[in-house]
Amino acid sequence: MSLPYRNSKKKRQESFILIGDGFDELEVVYFLHKFRQAGLSIKSVSLFDKLVFSRQGVGLKADYALAERPFNLNNNCLLILPTGGRNGEILRHDARVKSLLQAFNGGNGRVAITNSSSDLASDVGQLMEKPTYQPNTDQDLGDFVELLTDRAAINLTA
Repeated sequence: MSLPYRNSKKKRQESFILIGDGFDELEVVYFLHKFRQAGLSIKSVSLFDKLVFSRQGVGLKADYALAERPFNLNNNCLLILPTGGRNGEILRHDARVKSLLQAFNGGNGRVAITNSSSDLASDVGQLMEKPTYQPNTDQDLGDFVELLTDRAAINLTA
């Protein structure tokens, strides 16, 4: 079955998932898999080197390092901040992430965070005037990823 947004010639909404050492591999790989399976553009972005290690020591080669590719905030893009493992704390304490979130607040991009009760979520809530995508308290990761995939597909076809 061909999805209407998969083969579309329109410019696809860009999505990025920001990861640092200590990330939860299930969370990150699930996002990458579901978005790519739906034909949506998603790129993994590491904080430092392209090679990032999960909390279990599994290496993942990110598509970009944060310093290599600046975000075009005039585009309607989605920035996903996974909080699993130590990733939430690493993102929370990185000054570049805070300035990136402030820039997202002034641009057209949106931010999604995977755990609404994390310290990172409260920091993002203080930095952002725009609402962020967050899971409901009873929503599991699979449902949240499906919701974001559907929203990205709707933004693409609209």
